[in-house]
Order: sequence, then C-alpha cells, then structure tokens
Amino acid sequence: MTPEEFERLISQQERETLEFKREMPSSSDLAKLVTAFYNTRGGVIVFGVEDGTGRPVGVMAPQRIEEGIVNILRSRCSLDVMPSIEIIAYQGMEFVTVTCLQGAHKPYLVNGETRPYVRVGSSNREAQDEEVRRLYIEGSEGGFEALACRGAKLTDLSERLIAGYVRRREETSGQPLGLSAEEMLHNLGCLIRDDGQWIPTHAGVLLFAEDPQRLIGQAEVACVRFKGTDVISYIDRRDLHGPLYQLVDDAEQFIYRHMKIGRRIEGFVGVEYREYPQAAVREAIVNAVVHRDYSRRGQSIRIFMFDDRIEVFSPGTLPPGVSIEKMRRLEPQSVQRNPIIVGVLRDLGSRYIERLGTGIRRIAQAMTEHGLPRPQFEEVGSEFRVMLIGPGERFMQEIKARPAWAESLNERQVEAVLCVGEHGRITTGEYRTLVSVADVTAYRDLKDLSDRGLLIRQGKGRGAYYTLVE
Repeated sequence: MTPEEFERLISQQERETLEFKREMPSSSDLAKLVTAFYNTRGGVIVFGVEDGTGRPVGVMAPQRIEEGIVNILRSRCSLDVMPSIEIIAYQGMEFVTVTCLQGAHKPYLVNGETRPYVRVGSSNREAQDEEVRRLYIEGSEGGFEALACRGAKLTDLSERLIAGYVRRREETSGQPLGLSAEEMLHNLGCLIRDDGQWIPTHAGVLLFAEDPQRLIGQAEVACVRFKGTDVISYIDRRDLHGPLYQLVDDAEQFIYRHMKIGRRIEGFVGVEYREYPQAAVREAIVNAVVHRDYSRRGQSIRIFMFDDRIEVFSPGTLPPGVSIEKMRRLEPQSVQRNPIIVGVLRDLGSRYIERLGTGIRRIAQAMTEHGLPRPQFEEVGSEFRVMLIGPGERFMQEIKARPAWAESLNERQVEAVLCVGEHGRITTGEYRTLVSVADVTAYRDLKDLSDRGLLIRQGKGRGAYYTLVE
C-alpha cells in the first residue's frame, strides 16, 4: 500500500469494511473482529489510528504487533486463509494494516464459541438465527440452490418445462440425451435422492416448476413504473410469478410497455428507437434473476422505472471475489453464486446468457452506443443495485429535432421524403393515400419537393413516380 493509498484510507470514516484501532485490543476482541469481517464482506483494520476521531497517532513496535496478531488468529480462529498484514510508514509514524477477505467457507467462528460474529455498520455482533442459517448456506458446497426444497415433490416440476429444456438441448447437440427425466435433472443439480425419493432442489423448483413462488415466496419480481422521479406515486405495478426464464421475459415486457419510443431522422430515413437500449435492459434483468441470493426470505427482486432512470435491486451482497471497483472498470468477473441456474439458462441459448462474466461490460457498451451514461453499480444494505440513467427530457427534444433539408417543409412533405428514402420511390397516388389528401394537394406537395431539389420526377403520365435526387 502506497502512502497515498494509506492517506486516502485513513481519511475515511469507520464503516462495515473499515475499523480503526489505536492499539492492540484483547485477543478475544481481535478474533471477533477478524471473523466478523470474514463472515460479512471483508475489510481492513488499521492499528495506530484513534477510534472515533480518526486521528493518526502511529504505533510503537509494529513488528511486535504483527507477531501478536498472527499468534492470536492462529490460536483463537479457524481461518482457511490468513489476512494480509502490512507495516506502513506515514508522516514519520508507523502503522499496521490487516486486510481480511470475505471468506468462502462460512461461518468462521472464534474458538470456543458456538455463534459466529458479523459486521453491522462499524460494529460487530453475534449473528441472529436467520443470519447463521444464511452463513452456512453461503459456505456450503453448492449453496442454497443445491439444497432440497422443503415441501417440494417431483410432481411439482412441470413436464412441459422439462420437455422444452430437453428439446432445446437435443437441438443444440444434434442427438438425443438418452437419459430419463429424473437422471437428467439429477445431473443438472435439480433433483437429489433422499431416503429413496427424488426431491427437487431449490434450483429445480425455480427453473422447472410452473409456480415456484408457491414454495419459494421470495422468488417473485416486483416491477413498478413510478410517476415522475421519486417513489411517492406509481402508474403501474406487477408482481411477477413463474419460472426464472419467464420472469426475465415478463419483466422485460413490463419495461418495454412503459418505455418511450420515438423516430429519429438519419439521412432520408426515419429510424425508430427506444428510450433505453434493449440489450442493456435485458442484461440487467438477467443478471438480477440469475445472480441474486435466493436464500434471503422476504426479499424479492425489484425493478423500478422512473421518468429519468431504471433501478434494478437484486437481494444479497456481492459474493466473494466480486467487487464494485472491478465492475466500474468493466473487468470480467465470472464468480457464480448460482452455477446450477446459470448452467440451465445457458443451455436455453444466448437469449438468457451469452458469455459468462461479461454481462456488466455488455450493459455499459449498449448504454454508451445509445448515447447514454454508463450504468451505476452500488451495494445498498443487503442488496445490489444497477441504475440505468435515461435521456429524460432530452428524448423528446431528439424526437422533435429535424435535419436541415426538412426545416421549411410541412409534415406531409417530410413523410413523403422519408417514404422515398425507405422504399426508393413514390407515386402521386401512393402519396395521396399515405397522408390522406386530395389529388391537387398531393400534386402541389410533390411538385414543391421537386422544385426544392429534393425529389425528381421520373416517367410520364400515370406511370410517373418520384425518387430522391442523388
């Protein structure tokens, strides 16, 4: 860590991922702090900075502190990976930093204690029952999606959805799978054998049940179109149910139903375009549905559309190995919270998942090509938010904008030129039908366009037509 990086670090306030210590705490307190970081989102401890005030005072004998930290953690904690410890020289003083990763094999316990600790704000506390359950799920092989779904039976899975998946797999491979439905679902991680019975996993229910929300209530998607730019009142709301692929499709259609559509004139052709790029909207929805933490009860995916932006909230903090900073730099990150779900949706084709780890980059690229700002990423409490900033009032201004050739034309004549630009030619009769005018008006409008040098008359009599002047 450079002195500049250290200065930026200690200029911040204590929070969930940053703790200041003037001196070495008791072995018990240090063990609780480190395991709390491992159980939550990781973090940095800085020794030599006053708690509360943030005033740097330095430490005496930093090597002894480093040795003491290592001895305490080895004797009081069971960590699979030790934190990184560094001695920093700054403004004539010395400091010790301890960088803790978010652990991959939660929960991490203080030796001799039965309940893990977690970080909440800038303090540590014992995890509550629901938090303990989630820590064990996060640290288990396969996670929540691979566990048996309580109360689910094999008959809860839809033969229609299973057959559709098999058909898609066979079309892709060009040969029959040669497996029973049970064997295939077991291989996918969607069924497990328990006491001689096939039991669907959470992933199996989410992917292959017609109404998975009956068994996993938190799997719904709440879509709201608000009036204006705040959440005071809304125009439309839908709580979406169904298997995951249907949630993606239905959420996308909800956004499209409320999205402005305009026409922009490019050259001599009218091009229809949307308020937001389709690729960015769909990818943001897919990422939320595929990567959310389904173990969090009472939390659903929320998609909020305002006059100036779209916000997509996905329950769960980022998994270990994924960072906001890398997202903002558009670096690929392929860590998967739900690999079973990812695998099945990938088998259904690129409509749902293209190349793993590149979704954020595709959203940013689509927004940039559409003339909009890059997406914004943020962790808000126990949720991850993607924000797409729209054109707002600028969208209506773009619709009204006219190219130079159309400045002094009436709306009928603009339509005539655009029709020729699209189809290559127009007759007087076609123009009369297009804009619903009398013969004399149609003749006058087209002759005026010819006199202005925009259109040229070809042929004679009833066979005459107009084309663009080259």
